[in-house]
Amino acid sequence: MWMLFVPFLAAAAVCTAAEDWSYDYETKWPGVCTTGEKQSPINIMSRDAIVDKLGTHIKGPLVFRGYGSVNVSGANTGHTLKWTLEEDEPSPVVSGGPLRGNYSFVQFHLHWLSEHAIDGMKYPMEIHMVHMKTGLTAEEAVERPDGIVVIGILCQVHSGEESEFALGELQPSLPKLIERSVGAVPPTVLDLTRLFSPNMQSFYTYHGSITTPLCQEVVTWLVMDKPLIISDTQYKLFSKVDVGGIDNYRSLQANNRVIYRSLASSSSIALPSTIGLLASLFHLSSAMTMVFSKGVCTLVNIKKKFFGHEVKECKSD
Repeated sequence: MWMLFVPFLAAAAVCTAAEDWSYDYETKWPGVCTTGEKQSPINIMSRDAIVDKLGTHIKGPLVFRGYGSVNVSGANTGHTLKWTLEEDEPSPVVSGGPLRGNYSFVQFHLHWLSEHAIDGMKYPMEIHMVHMKTGLTAEEAVERPDGIVVIGILCQVHSGEESEFALGELQPSLPKLIERSVGAVPPTVLDLTRLFSPNMQSFYTYHGSITTPLCQEVVTWLVMDKPLIISDTQYKLFSKVDVGGIDNYRSLQANNRVIYRSLASSSSIALPSTIGLLASLFHLSSAMTMVFSKGVCTLVNIKKKFFGHEVKECKSD
């Protein structure tokens, strides 16, 4: 059964009533959730992602317009917390990158833990910014493979006051959204750039699906690989929000499609951790020791052979 498009955008899906599906019973989800071939979310393996150096798929930088001041209203849908663009308000627009045309922002919502993983690593939270291809109706958007764009922003938890900036504008409304289906809180103007990744040009992109029923495979995903920093204090507030369970993320789906990686993502170099650096130095030291030991053994064998004594096999281990 199809419902109004507003609930669809509020939960990033054209879905049935809240009581008709649950994160505890994903195998019973309606639509193509259990039969689709390009479902989301997925575990993104960085070594397998194609770096689009020639710009055949990612044809330039992403362009964001109008995200600095957006009038939205928050609500607890029973599955997520979401903030929806107020009716008749100007919509922010994203274009460029792998996108063909403009996409208008409709809403953002939250998942904890993250839905996507990178190299097997999950994050405490993932923000989904949902967009619809500009000029399409709701019905047209969910029928076209390029109808929806979702920007996934991964979040990492740190302590300290500086980490409270990103979700600072959302924090006052969280106590009002604890209960399920409480209705929308009064609209407020938010600076959505505060929810952006530190580098919005560093991302993975692939074709997939909405991550809630009916799981239509109409989404161009842009998953940012530089996590947004949020505070531990703020993150704890989400443990009090009633979304039917302690978390609200869909299980990882088959990674069976081409994933592209932006040049900004592929050019970044991860610095090794202190433990990793020490392990590397230990490995190098051990290797040099083995080479040295083998060299000494070889010299001893030459001496033994000269005097007619039995030599032994030199090993490096």
